Amino acid sequence: MKRLIAATLSLSLLAATGAAFAAPPRYDNDRDTRDRHDQRDDRGHGPSRGHDRHEPPRRGGHLQKDHRGDYVSDYKRHGLHAPKRGQQWREVDNRYVLIAVATGLIADVVLNGR
Repeated sequence: MKRLIAATLSLSLLAATGAAFAAPPRYDNDRDTRDRHDQRDDRGHGPSRGHDRHEPPRRGGHLQKDHRGDYVSDYKRHGLHAPKRGQQWREVDNRYVLIAVATGLIADVVLNGR
């Protein structure tokens, strides 16, 4: 009798554990994306870390290709350090922004070069 009870408990425990690890819950990606885009602050800006044209560029953000400003070739004249390989200084919104050319990732922001 004890063996029967032990076997039944073991079997029910295994069945419950197997069901718990069967599959992760599914999420509705469309709804999740809509909710994220609907979250706006007072100025109408979303939660993205990218550079919005109305916000100043910040380190760690991204510059879109159509808003990367003017290329700064004479960075020494503006008091800026030499960019590393794959980086460029750009002038955006009266600021000097050091970006990764391939991705637009902002590495540094300088208000004025001096």
